[in-house]
Amino acid sequence: MKTRLVVLLLTLFIGSGSAFSATEQEVDQRLDVLFGSHQDYHDFFDNLQRAVASQNQVKVAAMVSYPLKVGLRGKEKTFRNQDALQKSYDAVFTPALSQVIVNQKYENLFARDQGVMVGDSGQLWFGEVCQDKACKQKQIMITRINQ
Repeated sequence: MKTRLVVLLLTLFIGSGSAFSATEQEVDQRLDVLFGSHQDYHDFFDNLQRAVASQNQVKVAAMVSYPLKVGLRGKEKTFRNQDALQKSYDAVFTPALSQVIVNQKYENLFARDQGVMVGDSGQLWFGEVCQDKACKQKQIMITRINQ
């Protein structure tokens, strides 16, 4: 518990700014402490980057937890399902956001107890989402997008 608190505080203090560049092993350790394991998060991140880079709207939309709240130009929009997101895909996954996701280095990810942040200003967040009422089954998904 004490180690987790120290890592969490260091994570919040250091963040993912350009002044600090962690190694993959350091990010793995941080995720291990916060979430019990890093591999699923690393795999999700790699898959997200590939899907966004190839503009695979179906795959990206399937990686989202719905309803999804998206901050668009100062206003919040809620997407209730994959179809709704796919219809507005280009408005949400703009070239700028796509570039942030594709160019994000794993070793510069910011992680805290609520999930993992992509982008220097939190343009996209992903984390574990309960798939049943008892939360025995969890899946890593996109939980928030901010533009």
